[in-house]
Amino acid sequence: MGITKVTFVRHGETEWNVAMRLQGIQDSALTDRGILQARQAAGVLRHEPFDRILSSDLQRAYVTAGYLNEGRGLPHETHTCLRERGFGIMEGLYREEIQQKYPETYQAYMQRDVNCPIPGGESLTQFYNRVITGVNELTDRYSGEQLLVVTHGGVLDCMIRMIFKYPLDAPRCFTLYNASINTFTRANGQWKLTSWGMVGHQNSATASIDEPGR
Repeated sequence: MGITKVTFVRHGETEWNVAMRLQGIQDSALTDRGILQARQAAGVLRHEPFDRILSSDLQRAYVTAGYLNEGRGLPHETHTCLRERGFGIMEGLYREEIQQKYPETYQAYMQRDVNCPIPGGESLTQFYNRVITGVNELTDRYSGEQLLVVTHGGVLDCMIRMIFKYPLDAPRCFTLYNASINTFTRANGQWKLTSWGMVGHQNSATASIDEPGR
């Protein structure tokens, strides 16, 4: 099996990112800054010889992928394994609202209880297994190709934890910027990280804050 190069791009900034509302599998539109971020990332990647684009089917990732694919016409597939974690009853709410309405769920979320399912959503373990199983299946299917994958902060979190064997219940100690470019390779079933969190294509007017949360 050949070396598969996978470039992960997180979606551009959304209205709920700015408002600090928990998105999960619900969607909000890209902001003007999010659209510009996507276009700037497209500029950086314009000469990369990708074979195809794979994206989450959630609109913020799908739309970002569309900007990355402008003028290229690459095959574009959507896959539910690339979705953000399902946050169930917490989705669309501000942190203060979650804490007031669902204190036990909020506590488990903040403590990174890996096996506690969020009502209507996924536990951390379920989410991690869904992402890693799916990404491995996709890279097996397209072994030896160069893939552009447009996804979410939580998926990138899973990838880093998988590669570095960083526990799911440990607090995040790395950044997840909107429209960041992150490059991995996989060969003989082994993943390697080659670059992380590239946002040099964004200027001070377009750079976004780190993903809020755990």
